[in-house]
Amino acid sequence: MTAAGSLIVVGYAKVAAASAAHSAHELFSVCLRVDRRTHTVIEAEATAATAVVRQWVAELLLGADLSADPAPILAVVEQNYLGTGAGAIRQAISDAWRRYARHREGR
Repeated sequence: MTAAGSLIVVGYAKVAAASAAHSAHELFSVCLRVDRRTHTVIEAEATAATAVVRQWVAELLLGADLSADPAPILAVVEQNYLGTGAGAIRQAISDAWRRYARHREGR
């Protein structure tokens, strides 16, 4: 995959003050490299405070189709992430999906 064949989509969310990540970052972000042709996430990274969470978020998003409904992925976060950062993770993922949808619509 070449740089021209993919694009970078970043989603942001404010981190809860009670979250462990808040001391390092006021914003949580997910950075997604997306195949332009298939709309599929081919690389993913997050600004979580711990490596375990960064890896979990990346595994969750790898292979995701940004032209599809994000609800199943958001449900996985809701059901399986039992920390104060769950809301920020869901919000950042939703923000990335919205940015990608606006890009596809030409806005």
